[in-house]
Amino acid sequence: MSDSLCLLVEVPVCAFRPYASREYQDTYPVPTPASVYGMLLSLLGIRREDKARHRGAELALAVGALPERSKVFRKLRRGADLEDIRPDYQDLLTELHLWVWVRRGADSGDPCLADRLKFGFAERFASIQREGGVSLGESSYLVNAITVSRPEEPLHFVRPDPKGFYSLPVWVDHAMASNTVTNRFTVDEDPHASPIELPWFQIPVAPPVVPPPAKARGKHK
Repeated sequence: MSDSLCLLVEVPVCAFRPYASREYQDTYPVPTPASVYGMLLSLLGIRREDKARHRGAELALAVGALPERSKVFRKLRRGADLEDIRPDYQDLLTELHLWVWVRRGADSGDPCLADRLKFGFAERFASIQREGGVSLGESSYLVNAITVSRPEEPLHFVRPDPKGFYSLPVWVDHAMASNTVTNRFTVDEDPHASPIELPWFQIPVAPPVVPPPAKARGKHK
């Protein structure tokens, strides 16, 4: 059971804030690969501490239509002082229809992520224990539905591209920011039919641990 799996993810409201955003909280036009990977793990009840279990899995992403963007005005507290409140604008994406393909790639998990998802849908997630709702990105951006499906309309694909405009995180290390991995992507402006070869990308495999260089011994006289 190693073939790819295709899922349709429907999210009413969501946002994916670029790392460089400050007071004005804008959003990428599509979900980040790291957010999608985290959502799939959450669906299976895999804790954040165990998210490295399926590194090496391969994903492909597309949206049925580029989601509408809304701007909301909100009050945001800075620090612990209750009086330190300032107004901020935030961009939100609405009515996101996201297509996600998953396959084994270099995923060494047994079973791999794609197969675990297939087992989960086959048994309606009866044996999976998890807490809270499934969200895409922040916990408040709850997913409305996830179904096994195949697209019947042209899609806007999120394509890996070394010269792409968007630098999207594909792996986020919350304990050590220097281990976070971002890749360049292009988002199709015009919709296209599903290509023969999907634009796959990999959730990065953990780099080998390199021991520090041994200290040079002084010369004996």
